Amino acid sequence: MQKINTLPGHWSENCTDPDMKHLLHGLLYMTLSIALPARAQSPIGPIQGWKMKTDGGHYSYTPTALIGSIPINYDIYPPVAAGNGDLADWLPNIVQKDLADLHYTPLPGKPGEQDIKTIKFYSVGVKDAAGKQWLVSYMVFTRADGLVRYGRIIESPVSSIKPYMTTAVQHFITICKKEGGLPENSTASNDKPAATQKTPPQKKGTPTTAPGQGLQPSQIRGIAMHLEYSTGVGGMTIIVYNSYLLLQDGTCYKHCEVSPYDLDVPGSRVSEPNQWGTWKLEDKTLSVTMNSDHKTDKWDKNWFWGRPAVKNEKITGSYHTISGGGNTALGGGAMVYASGNITFSDQGQFTRVSSGGGSNSGPTGSVTAYSNKDAAGVYIFDGYSLELHYNNGTVVRRCFYFYPKTKDTFSIGDNDYVPVK
Repeated sequence: MQKINTLPGHWSENCTDPDMKHLLHGLLYMTLSIALPARAQSPIGPIQGWKMKTDGGHYSYTPTALIGSIPINYDIYPPVAAGNGDLADWLPNIVQKDLADLHYTPLPGKPGEQDIKTIKFYSVGVKDAAGKQWLVSYMVFTRADGLVRYGRIIESPVSSIKPYMTTAVQHFITICKKEGGLPENSTASNDKPAATQKTPPQKKGTPTTAPGQGLQPSQIRGIAMHLEYSTGVGGMTIIVYNSYLLLQDGTCYKHCEVSPYDLDVPGSRVSEPNQWGTWKLEDKTLSVTMNSDHKTDKWDKNWFWGRPAVKNEKITGSYHTISGGGNTALGGGAMVYASGNITFSDQGQFTRVSSGGGSNSGPTGSVTAYSNKDAAGVYIFDGYSLELHYNNGTVVRRCFYFYPKTKDTFSIGDNDYVPVK
């Protein structure tokens, strides 16, 4: 059996954000689509924006944007025989041996297990010899020739890793399709990539005011993001990064997708009361009590502040998302995702390209994309709000914030974006 290489030790030493080092138990939510475009070349090839190393039949990938900082490592191993072919029996034994080789100790709690079509996922929280905590996820399928192909992802549990995690899972599923683990036309009823929409949907049931007639900036304390675990469809344990809009009056609102300056607070408190709660900050501990369960959670770790944009700020670059946000549900036998690119120019223009077609051409955007009235226009940043004026006349306003210490990672509505490299 192929021996799995260990994670380079210096990666764990470079995880510098102390508020995000501790892992909650469970499986990281992996938003993805089974229906991926076919590749003309070998499915085990480069990933855009990732550094690839090869050693025989072993492939190792690391996002170039994260080398030397927050770590995630994705490995694919040569096909092996799986004994009696029962992956349910074979995979836990592989995991146990691999964790022992890595000198990892599993954290308390039940590992996350999920079958997506013919792929089996297995995820476990661990700590290394230095006491640092990681999420280790395994993926395995049986090829058309009867051999087993498996991969592994080791990551630090921080919110900005989520899109990279999903890219790795997508890549592995493409390999599964190419090697006969999934039919080429395998799709679920709801897992088709989302096309560019003329009027992107907001969270159902969120009441809004006229633009700018909702919350005023002076009423907002900030947006906090917190690492949490929850139970998805079928009892699957998932890790999510939930955002909370904290108001100066001591109340908070969970998952603000619309511009907070358009949020109809009285109407929202009536129509979606469970999205509301109260908060209190003492030193670095944030205590939150939500109406949904009236239980007080004290966050002394695993939370951080999102940063507002400067009014009329301009940024330059192309950014990519593969996520449905922290509260996206699992559907049927597949995990559904929304994928796309957005490019901002320092001239105040933007272009958007869905996963259904097209691509960006660098930090100034694509001329072809910008000529599409439904996919381009002018952007305006203003605090916790992003306003997109499409060339077709549509105006969309969404909640917006940058991640700490960088303007290369940010959230629009409930989707996280990272740079296209």
